Order: sequence, then C-alpha cells, then structure tokens
Amino acid sequence: MRDRAVFLFPGLGAYSTGVLREARRNHPVVAETFDEIDAAAAGCGVPAVSGLLFGTQAPTIKDLLGQRAELLQLAIFGVSVATHRILTGAGAEPDLLLGHSFGEMAALVCAGAFDLADGVRMVCARSEALRPWEGLGAMAAIGTDEVTAGHLIGLVQEPELVIGCANSPRQHVLSGPGKALARVEEAADALGLFFARLNLPYASHHPSMTLAVPIFCELMAQIRQKPLRLPVYSPIHGRRYTDADDLKQAIADCLVLPVRFTDAVRALHAQGWTRYVEVGALNALTRCVQATVPDVHTHAPLLLPEEETAGLRAAVEAIRADGAGPVSGQPGPEAAVVAQPVPEPAPAIPAARPAPPQPGGGRAEVLDRLRRLYAEALEYPAEVLAEDSALEAELGVDSLKQTSLLKRVVEQFGLPESPGDLRVWELPTLGRIADFVLAARNGAVR
Repeated sequence: MRDRAVFLFPGLGAYSTGVLREARRNHPVVAETFDEIDAAAAGCGVPAVSGLLFGTQAPTIKDLLGQRAELLQLAIFGVSVATHRILTGAGAEPDLLLGHSFGEMAALVCAGAFDLADGVRMVCARSEALRPWEGLGAMAAIGTDEVTAGHLIGLVQEPELVIGCANSPRQHVLSGPGKALARVEEAADALGLFFARLNLPYASHHPSMTLAVPIFCELMAQIRQKPLRLPVYSPIHGRRYTDADDLKQAIADCLVLPVRFTDAVRALHAQGWTRYVEVGALNALTRCVQATVPDVHTHAPLLLPEEETAGLRAAVEAIRADGAGPVSGQPGPEAAVVAQPVPEPAPAIPAARPAPPQPGGGRAEVLDRLRRLYAEALEYPAEVLAEDSALEAELGVDSLKQTSLLKRVVEQFGLPESPGDLRVWELPTLGRIADFVLAARNGAVR
C-alpha cells in the first residue's frame, strides 16, 4: 500500500541563494511559471522577479530584503508553485496539501482554488495591506517547548508578546514589539536557548494585525474563488478547507491567528499520513515533521541548490502512484534526500575568545581550523568532516547548532560580519564556510 503524501508549502523565510536555477535547466515549467508570475505582477506595478532569480548572479536573501517586499514574497510563492508543477507533471500526485502561514496561498493556488495570476494578486495585496505595520513589530524563533516559551514571556513581563507559531515540540516563534523580543533574547541567552530574529518587518499572527484583515479582504475583493481540486489542510484553522469556506477571508484571518503546525502534523500522523514533501526551498518544515512524530518519510528536494535535479527525482520516485521505472528527461545520479534525525536544540556553544584577524594563511589553513573547531564542538572525528559534506543532510547537524557554530566562527576568525546576518542555508558545508571566511577577510562578503 502506498504511503499517502502530504505536500508542505513553506512560508516566508523559505529562500536559498540559487534556488531552482539547476532545476530550471531541466524543467521548462519553471520558466513558464515565472513568466506567468511576472505578467501578473506587472499588472500590480511590481517588477519582474524572474530576472532577479535567474540573472547572472543569484541574489542572497539579504539582497532581496533590500528590494520591494513583494519580490522576495513572489520568489518564495513562485518556487513552491513551480516545484509542485514539476512533481505533479512527473506523476508524483499529492494526497493532501498543507501550507504554513504565507504558504497557504501557494497551497490553495496549487489546489485549484485560485488561478496563478490571482495568487500573485493575493501576494501583492497582502504586502500592500501590511505596509502600514512595517517596523511596528517583529518575530523571533526560540528553541524550547511551548510552556517554557510562555513562561519566558511572563518572566520578562511583556504581555504584548504572543506565541505566533508552534512549529515542533521544541521550536516556537514569538511575535510582538521588537523591544519586548529583545528582553526575551537576553533571558534566552542566559538559559542557553537558541534565539534568532526572523527577516520580517512586522508581527504576523498577532492581535495587533486585526485592522489589517479587512484591508487585505478589500484588496482581494475582485478575486474569484474556484472549486478545490485537491484537499488542503490549514494548520491555522485546524482542519481541511471546503468549497463552502470563504477562502479569501480565511487567508486574511491568518494574519492574526497562530500557526499550530505541531498539532496539524500530529493529527495527520494519527490518521496515517506518513510521507511529507517540502514543496519549496530548504527543509524547515520536514525537519519540524521529523522532530514531531516518529516513523515518517520526508523529502526536501530543494535542500541543496546544486542537487535539485537529483532531489526532485528522488521525491518523484518515492511517491509515484503507479510504481513505474525511473523518470525520463531528468539526468543526474539517483540520490535520495535522506531524512536525518533531528536532535533536540543544543545549549548555545560557549563563546570563544575572539582571535585577531589573520591576513596570512590560505584556504587550506582556514579549512583545517574550521575542521578542528567543528570536530571539537560536535564531538565528531575530524576525518568525517569532509570539505563537501553537507552538515545537515549528511551529518545530521541541525540548523540551531549550525547557527551557534557560525557565531563561533565569526569570533574565532575576528570577522566583521554580524552573527545575526548569517544564514546557515547559504553555508551548508565546511568548504562554503571557508570561502565565506576568506571573502569576509577581504571585505567581499555581501
């Protein structure tokens, strides 16, 4: 009996440098999808996003954050839609779609409730509706359980803070005023808990967004809802959507209501859903699934930009209903994205005494220092830390610990880069980290 497959549509933050560039060479549907997105965005007065994503140099998330908000959001939305089209076009049909926060719009488009052009208009309308709230709030991830997160809010006596997202048993997102989050960060640091600000200029999933809901609805007034072709489960509303739902209102309500992803995964798992595919960049949602329920199969085909073709093929082969042979037209090695166990977030690594910048020394020396630093911190034999070993996909080093290690790299090498600006998904191997260190020394980072 085939495992029933859930396609997971990630929210804002699901972007990695170079995403879909390799897949675009092998799948014309990527260019076709973004051509449609560019045409619809032009009608909203928004520049084309495909030129940014697929131009001479792939932009980092920091590059896109310096542009109009709609561009990063359309990039994330478009990556999910294009990935869904690649998978389904190759015969990998999902049994259920689940969108996380912003990802619900892409999930509903892929389910047929809205056409792609209207999905673009919804993304642009959301950005316009939230513009007055930019800079008035913030969000941050914290690596602890929900009870402890609630106690921290009480400890710092900041009642305006709320738990905006419950992503896994030990990963939650706080939402509220930036100064209040700064107080929680101090407490989290003292307790050795992971804490990271998100790249969002407002407090989503917070009561302060209530007035944005009718504005968003009004901006979507001319968009027509269509019958669902695929079932969609909402971790915000805690159930499947139906054609009787006002889905535009449901999406607008997501601005205020919390995301209960942990509860959604547990509910689906209890009903026998055991295969989960991340239909977007990176693997944030599949990691949360692994950390929440046992005995599941997960696929994150776009985890590593240079291995997208192999990752997509592996996902297709795993979920094809007919059990046919290898998919044609997708060259490259047969390589599955292996689900690694997700360890509990580790206490923050004690800060090392900063070393002065060392203008001398080449890449081999930097790589050797990195290998020794990581081997000691991870308690791994140094010989297993190959230059091109994927820290997460192959060695099981979760992003929380990678973030702590990158902070230590900045301190050890005396780099000018702010630890808060580092993105672990852009530095997935020791080789990439060595190149980052050398570029930072030369003043060439970002």
